[in-house]
Amino acid sequence: MADGEHEAVIIRELQAHDLPSVKAFTDQWIGENYYQLEELSECLKFSQSKGLNASFLALDGEKIVGVRLTYAPGAWVEKARGITPDKWESQKDQVAYFKSLFIHGDYQKRGIGKMLSDKSIGVLKELQAKAIVCHSWLESPGNSSQKYLMKMGFSEVAQHPKFWYPIDYECTRCAPDRCICTASEMIKFL
Repeated sequence: MADGEHEAVIIRELQAHDLPSVKAFTDQWIGENYYQLEELSECLKFSQSKGLNASFLALDGEKIVGVRLTYAPGAWVEKARGITPDKWESQKDQVAYFKSLFIHGDYQKRGIGKMLSDKSIGVLKELQAKAIVCHSWLESPGNSSQKYLMKMGFSEVAQHPKFWYPIDYECTRCAPDRCICTASEMIKFL
């Protein structure tokens, strides 16, 4: 695949049988043990509502090259940390959550992240979500995480220092120490 092309990449819904491969993918691209299989199973559960699924994979053949984990509007808010619903200007049960977006290093800057996010947004609109909240990784290389989200129409609500500290994983930036990165809580209105 040449630079800028992604014709061979297909986007499809995340399914339960994909979870072990998604764990291996996230171990490689975000850090060892960032997700456990049980947590990915919970992510899939929160992705589904009214017969729709808001989480997607990008595949090149059988190879996972991207993952967009998205929570449908509703019950996820009660389990979340590092959120400030009083600043959302929307009812909590009408707000969805972009949990994670990961793109394989060899496939970045090809529009795959946008394709995955657009598919999720389409489902969220069908579910009548009024907004999407997410956490941007401020220390991402060149602050690419926040820049990407701002291009998509997100704006910052709050910052949460050491957001990922409670997760016992090897942050690609902070390892071997615990992650001390800051999350920017962001929102996009639909």
